Amino acid sequence: MSRLTALAKGAAVETGHLAAFNFRDMGGWHLLTNDWGQFLMLSTGDFERFMAGKVAETDPLYPELESRGFLKARLDFPQLAANTVKKSAFQWFPGPSLHMIVVTLRCNQKCQYCHSSVVDPSRTDTDMDVETARKTVDFIFSTPNPTICIEFQGGEPLLNWPVVKFITEYAQAKAKAGNRKLLMALVCNFTLMTEDKLDFLFDHHVSICTSLDGPAELHNKNRPFLGGGEAQPKVVHWLEKIQARCSADPKKKYYLPGALMTTTRFSFDYGPQIVDLYVKLGLEQVFLRPLSPIGYAKRVWKDVGYAPEEFVAFYEKTLDYIIDLNVSGKSDIMERMALILLTKIVKGEDPGFMDLRSPAGAVLGCLAYNYNGEIFASDEARMVDHQGDPIFRLGDVAKSDWTSVIDHPTTRACVTASTLDNQPMCQQCAYKPYCGVEPVFHYETQKSVFGQMPTSGWCVSHMGVFDVIFRKLRDPRSRKVMDKWLERDQCRWQESGNVPAGEPEVVR
Repeated sequence: MSRLTALAKGAAVETGHLAAFNFRDMGGWHLLTNDWGQFLMLSTGDFERFMAGKVAETDPLYPELESRGFLKARLDFPQLAANTVKKSAFQWFPGPSLHMIVVTLRCNQKCQYCHSSVVDPSRTDTDMDVETARKTVDFIFSTPNPTICIEFQGGEPLLNWPVVKFITEYAQAKAKAGNRKLLMALVCNFTLMTEDKLDFLFDHHVSICTSLDGPAELHNKNRPFLGGGEAQPKVVHWLEKIQARCSADPKKKYYLPGALMTTTRFSFDYGPQIVDLYVKLGLEQVFLRPLSPIGYAKRVWKDVGYAPEEFVAFYEKTLDYIIDLNVSGKSDIMERMALILLTKIVKGEDPGFMDLRSPAGAVLGCLAYNYNGEIFASDEARMVDHQGDPIFRLGDVAKSDWTSVIDHPTTRACVTASTLDNQPMCQQCAYKPYCGVEPVFHYETQKSVFGQMPTSGWCVSHMGVFDVIFRKLRDPRSRKVMDKWLERDQCRWQESGNVPAGEPEVVR
């Protein structure tokens, strides 16, 4: 009897007729995924029947297996191809969308974990000059992606405000002349913000993001001022002021300020307090991300760092608190990492997060430009260079063109290393459709852009977070909250008329 005849008569699906998939034992149930990004969460009994080829066509499980691409004889290739294109949309756009410009290395704070290789505010020699700024923007507009997002970073960008203004105006003029879509963002610590600067940013549609690690005692410990003093009250002041401006003008809703916290070992005792502060300030999201041992943070890791398992425990505990707030109706605040992963897992879409792509976002999704015009594969790559290792330097805006950057040996190495099909452990992992590996992280921690996943802190922390998310998806109470987050996030972008060009690579 042929396979199709057997299926037509309601016989069980033979083991050899199963399409390719990976699975993970979640303790009492199993997660199945395939390269199209489809997943199933099966009880242990159903999983054993599935693996033994004992699921008949009349079985209630059969339609799920069929519709999600787990049966070789029932593959809907047009639909599965559409799913693949949807989840890997970034691969169909040529060139990077996110361009991070470091306009100065100067900063008025001395953060304990700072990745940005900052220098004293007196070091004006590390400011980008206007001519370098012009060449940087010209290079950015020579890249082929139709959508460009320019993000100002530092140091503290407001210490070189004239160049921030110049780049904003010059880039917007070039975008208009070339009919390119341009998004602009500023990442700053808010301590040097003024009403005049804020007026300019609003008038030129520059979105604003700052760092807020939590309550004053935590934030000020993580991010002390040079020479003493407390930074957190200034951050809160400007967040409230900008929120008020946006509330007064509905057209400015898209420009609500964003805030990011960096998780140090000091954060572990403050999970609920961090979330409560974000709720109090009216922020719609809190982003829980692990600190990476890159640049200066690598040197002080014994003081601020932690094991990846410790981060996962903190993440799950804090996410539980956020979900409880949503269920009780006390707040509808969302957790950004969960939202990113849910967009990939549930909606099958690329959320624009550079780290969780295959290949990763280095060069293909983002580029970083130092104050002197040097071009790097990412902002983390620039930090490695500042420590004396130029391996990730791709050129200079005064001398290089896009072809030389995209064809650079380092670009090729990063793309190859971060393609999950080239990673033996990743190729067999149930989280492959949703994950990614970061070449700079592994170069810094394991001295190889490929890394060794069995001993990788990156792998341990991300697998742990994926475990947490899938456990929440299996819990009806949590799933209801997460589905609402996805609906709200979609409505937010539809209302604004904008699509995120990329996830800002802010200090971790």
